[in-house]
Amino acid sequence: MTPSETTLPSDSKKEQYLELAVPVLSFGATLVGVLLWKMGYELNFQFFAIGCVIGSCLLAYLAYIRPRKDIVALSTPIYAFIFFVVPTDYMSGLTLQLLYAVSLTLLLVRLKYRFGASHTAVSSGKELAAPLKSYLDETHDTVTGISPYDAHRAALVISQVSTGEYAQAARSAGMVNGQSPDLPGVLARAFAIVQEHATILELSLPRPEPYLTFLPEDEGLLAKGLSATFSEDRKFDTMFDNAMLLLFSAAWNTAESDRPHLIACQMFVLKLLDE
Repeated sequence: MTPSETTLPSDSKKEQYLELAVPVLSFGATLVGVLLWKMGYELNFQFFAIGCVIGSCLLAYLAYIRPRKDIVALSTPIYAFIFFVVPTDYMSGLTLQLLYAVSLTLLLVRLKYRFGASHTAVSSGKELAAPLKSYLDETHDTVTGISPYDAHRAALVISQVSTGEYAQAARSAGMVNGQSPDLPGVLARAFAIVQEHATILELSLPRPEPYLTFLPEDEGLLAKGLSATFSEDRKFDTMFDNAMLLLFSAAWNTAESDRPHLIACQMFVLKLLDE
């Protein structure tokens, strides 16, 4: 890697510690309860569910700070609280707590690898990473003919999605398609696809049928190809990734004043490119 390329940081130490704390607390409190029970202390085993409660809150926090919100992870404290307040005997409490600790651990893995890095994990450099720069160079000629207004809106949409402001992103994307009749078709489709996905993310809606897609003639401008082996969910997500990357290219290549904001979103956009 040359000095001008951005070095991508790993997740912050704080987040790594929080991720580690989820299974440690969830399993640890239950195992402490088992140990004390075996030593003859007749304590209410229900109290040892506090580890699952704290682990659930940490998981919900980790889900909250990600641009793409996982509603399942966000809701886990509700179920943990139920375990804490509903009386149970030793064996049923032990079983529930262990199963719940396993569930939290699996949800943590899902959150980390399905919903990407948090929006606090941004690039600290001033240059684009090589894989992203290569794509922007490839699409340069297609996206540079748009107006400064459309380019700025593309940058705004990228920033809003990267920080989880889905309602605002949907409105911003919709404004472009409503006010820019001369926008190239492929970019109009990119704005429309992002608008659809942002609305779904904001309202936690299921995947629509049918959903918006690019056209076959757009394929040469898309960063990520589609395979016949992809599930519909993966195809749906890939459409969103390609739309975001194309809008990033439009913003970067046309709206130079917005580049500092785009650099701050680089880590998020690179995750879309790599997924």
